Amino acid sequence: MGEEPRPRSGVLTFGEALVGYASGQASLAAATAFTRFLGGADLNVAVGLGRLGVRATYATVLGEDAHGDFAAARLDELEVPALLRRAPGPTAVMFKAGAGTGDPEVLQFRHDTAFARGAGAVVPEVSDLLRRVAHVHLTGITLGVSAATREATLLLLDAARSAGCTVSFDPNLRLPLWPDRDEMRKVVNGVAARADVVLPGAAEARLLTGTDDPEEVMAFYCGRGAGEVAVKLGAEGAAGGSLGAEVVRSRRFPVRPVDSVGAGDGFAAGYLAGMLAGEGFQDRLDRAAAVGALVTTRAGDLDAMPSRAEVDALLRSR
Repeated sequence: MGEEPRPRSGVLTFGEALVGYASGQASLAAATAFTRFLGGADLNVAVGLGRLGVRATYATVLGEDAHGDFAAARLDELEVPALLRRAPGPTAVMFKAGAGTGDPEVLQFRHDTAFARGAGAVVPEVSDLLRRVAHVHLTGITLGVSAATREATLLLLDAARSAGCTVSFDPNLRLPLWPDRDEMRKVVNGVAARADVVLPGAAEARLLTGTDDPEEVMAFYCGRGAGEVAVKLGAEGAAGGSLGAEVVRSRRFPVRPVDSVGAGDGFAAGYLAGMLAGEGFQDRLDRAAAVGALVTTRAGDLDAMPSRAEVDALLRSR
């Protein structure tokens, strides 16, 4: 008799890492002092999942430059399981100022990076991993960076589906990456329709579907094939559900925001952690909203991701 198949567990995320420079000064124009950090939406989700007790592997390509060296070293320090490749070209860079006011000023440089050129290099190497993980998380950022990253994302989506993984998709729109809004809607909504879980923000939903009403957004995506939708509503929490079901609304978690960057990634991590633990829709929506709220109370991307104990404490307190 053959061996019993190993149970699937954990998550794979895929996307571009950015080396960031953050200033506490009011604006980038005035900023003269910066602190270096590592970020990127898909990495934020992987780290967030790890803090919540879920093993998450992060796949990316870094440049053969000093920023790539910094990113690789930081990944080692964070002990993030990574499928990492280095390639010619720069590593993406971002600058951030005004943290402490809630919504900082952010400037990103992603053009012609090593990831933009060579993201496809990691896709053939994840086939074995896809037989072991339970879930793959994708974002619209990776769809928009370049033609090569879009192709790689679609190939990974196909491979995940063939391997039997569930898939979540956060549109995570970066409008400078999408000069053609009609193309953006076609590409992003096409991927969303193939996902088990779609996680748009309200403003993103309005751009992509013409409405930010959670029930209508849910009907839009689930009617095209998505499994379930959770619409992020900022300070109001989140709302969503699946086709034919009543809209479920999360609890609200009022906090004093310091830095909103990464809150949506924290939301995704909380939602997926709850889903993979077998929680019902209401509970995982509450967990996601709690994680997102906690992320906004701290400056930084990766450092802002809360522990499971912190999230559980907030859930018990409200």
